[in-house]
Amino acid sequence: MVTRPPTTQEIEAYAATFRDFPKPTSAQLLGFEPVEIDVPGQRIVIDFVATDRMLNPAGKVQGGILTAMMDDTMGPLAHIMSAGKMLPSTTDIHTQFFRPCEVGRYRCEARVTRMGRTMCYTSADLFNDRGQKVASTIQTAVMLPFAPDREK
Repeated sequence: MVTRPPTTQEIEAYAATFRDFPKPTSAQLLGFEPVEIDVPGQRIVIDFVATDRMLNPAGKVQGGILTAMMDDTMGPLAHIMSAGKMLPSTTDIHTQFFRPCEVGRYRCEARVTRMGRTMCYTSADLFNDRGQKVASTIQTAVMLPFAPDREK
């Protein structure tokens, strides 16, 4: 368990390696592409791509997919802000949808609202390729110790 909060230097060093991490299959499905990591501002920007495999019967991107894009932005942010020592496990997520979404590119901007030793509160906004906000979410996550198995 982390006994002290990481320093800004530790977080920045870990953030610098983030783009080189292998993408989980869920991130690959969503077209996950990091754009910006702002350690002092405790925020991150990630691009996604919605494909025709993500449509609901109405021909729009399914809301759970949009929520997954925001979740896949807030989770890495919380992990980075712990300097890689903790992984967030969502305990609550609340999403608001503002407009129907089409196949295409989306940008998610997430920020830490508050981060403690065991809990992290984040929020995110998702934008379409015209810069229109399509959804917002707030999330509560419990932070769990993380020790990656380097031999896999």
